[in-house]
Amino acid sequence: MLTNLHPPKVIEFALSQITEILKKHIEITSLYYFGMQSSAQGTHNSLNNGASKQQQHYHFYLLLLSKHISTNALANLSDIVRQDSGGKYTVSLLLYMPKQLIAASDHHKYFFCKIIQSGGLVEGSPFELAPLQLSQIPKLDIKGITNYTQDRIAIAKHCLHLSDIKENASILSAHLIRLSFEQLRLSTIYAFLNYHPQHYHPLYLFKLVLFCHEIPPNIFSEHLFEQSLLKSIFCFHHTELRYRSSALFSSADLHMAYFYSQCLLDYLLPIVNHHLQTLKTASHENEKT
Repeated sequence: MLTNLHPPKVIEFALSQITEILKKHIEITSLYYFGMQSSAQGTHNSLNNGASKQQQHYHFYLLLLSKHISTNALANLSDIVRQDSGGKYTVSLLLYMPKQLIAASDHHKYFFCKIIQSGGLVEGSPFELAPLQLSQIPKLDIKGITNYTQDRIAIAKHCLHLSDIKENASILSAHLIRLSFEQLRLSTIYAFLNYHPQHYHPLYLFKLVLFCHEIPPNIFSEHLFEQSLLKSIFCFHHTELRYRSSALFSSADLHMAYFYSQCLLDYLLPIVNHHLQTLKTASHENEKT
């Protein structure tokens, strides 16, 4: 829903600036816009006669199709948009070659279908729907969505349960907390969007979860990724298990990461389950008709 904070003209101007930034670094075949979030940050300077200012921040969700994608382009382009816009704009890019969409299984084309048919074309040519055979996509695989989602949730619960925080096993606890965090986000994204992200950076996945459902800041905030120690746990890479010492994180840091992960799990679990039930009910109603 558009508000006075982000009317169509504001979004159009922002998208034009983002597009110009992206075009300098990647050849765009098609660029689709399918969602946004905005927030305002205010500052007050009591030393300058109480001067205050407010900066609006916009986060856009975009599908970018390009015939040539370089290594690590997704992360690089996201960083470039943030840097070149002075932090005013950030993006969650779904970055694919056209042939990747065409080669995807029919059951995994629902999300792309929605974007191409309902999203706004920002740059390039409309992607040809014929090669995707969107009109021939089978019925939504409710059973597959349910199984995948419930399996991911079961893994998230189990890993969080196993992350028994001990001083001599801190890197193992960090690994299990991070794995639980990741699996929970993957389950939510697939339940709501029927989409498998190809890029697994924790903040990237969390932004997609926010697109699926709003999460109150007191439950889990993206600002937690700005805290170096928590970020190190939520972004902990499995290769660290090979080289790092067991004293990489303190018990206090691990307990805090565990707390936020548990809060997010407790918050999202009923929401995801309710959504799955809604899908099943809708499917049964369609079968009756």
